[in-house]
Amino acid sequence: MSSSENDSKFKYFGILLLTIQQASMPLMARYSRAREDSNVFFTTVNVFMMEIIKVVVCSAIMIYTTKSVMKYINELKLAIFEHRSETLKVCIPALIYTLQNNLYYIALSHLEATTFCISYQMKIFTTAIFMYFFLGKKLSTKQWWALVLLVLGVADIQYVYSPPPASEDVEQNPMYGFMAVLTMCFTSAFAGVYLEKVLKSSNASIWVQNIRLALIGLPISFLSMWYYDWEKINEQGAFRGWDFVVVCLTVTNSVGGILISVVIKYADNILKAYAQSMAIIGAAVGSWILFDFAPGFMFLLGTFMVIVSIIIYTAFPYQEPESKLSAYLKSQQNSSLLMIKPEK
Repeated sequence: MSSSENDSKFKYFGILLLTIQQASMPLMARYSRAREDSNVFFTTVNVFMMEIIKVVVCSAIMIYTTKSVMKYINELKLAIFEHRSETLKVCIPALIYTLQNNLYYIALSHLEATTFCISYQMKIFTTAIFMYFFLGKKLSTKQWWALVLLVLGVADIQYVYSPPPASEDVEQNPMYGFMAVLTMCFTSAFAGVYLEKVLKSSNASIWVQNIRLALIGLPISFLSMWYYDWEKINEQGAFRGWDFVVVCLTVTNSVGGILISVVIKYADNILKAYAQSMAIIGAAVGSWILFDFAPGFMFLLGTFMVIVSIIIYTAFPYQEPESKLSAYLKSQQNSSLLMIKPEK
């Protein structure tokens, strides 16, 4: 099988998995959080386990690709200890990602899954603004209009949204959940721009970078677990409230970042945008089935605006205008070709 056929399989398989992952995660998180306090899992323990799973998965992939445990150890040692400066640079995004993982569960404790999926697309807007001001990235006119459409769509959904009735006696505050999502959008944008700015010259693989982030996130998440939930953990156990859904949620959330890296490598941004759009629709259908969520016309209008904005933003990137000199040379070349007569 040729490498192009392999890449094509990776591309579509990765897109399919990304769509399923982004649609199912909010539903699983919402389902597992909508319980009485005594049955809800500790988010700090969940985040800590996610970092462990990330290290295990990336390590397994590295050992499989290098075909040697010693090569894996030497590569990791070289990347972490001998390139200390690069390791220190990922401390800030590692801290941010640990914070984000905790905010994720806070948001889904107060927001319906579809609303979360749509609101979280605001990270496109915040990332674009950060990249525009800090990395000098230029946006096309259509991309600017897409960002305006995105903000209007999210604002419309937030304005008309009211939490669906739940059978459990769970207190919800939609504004609190939306503020958690907004914080996630800004921190995600900052972390992404920061990593691109300081680490784009690094030769380390995506697996090594993920292990670096996880190894720094482990002590941070452990301190968070110790500070917030240690007494309850001693009384009720670290895995209080864990069931099959929580296990699936933890594994899916942990490998989500790795999956996005694979999709970026093998697929283009337009396919990724369609995956995000399909994930929003999938989350809406799942919410309708599981939580009796019935969106109104304005909610559907806002959803449509967000999906359209995602597609426009990725389909019409900025292109450098053709200089007058290159346009002149191109026209001269075309004129010369027209003047050449074919030999009889």
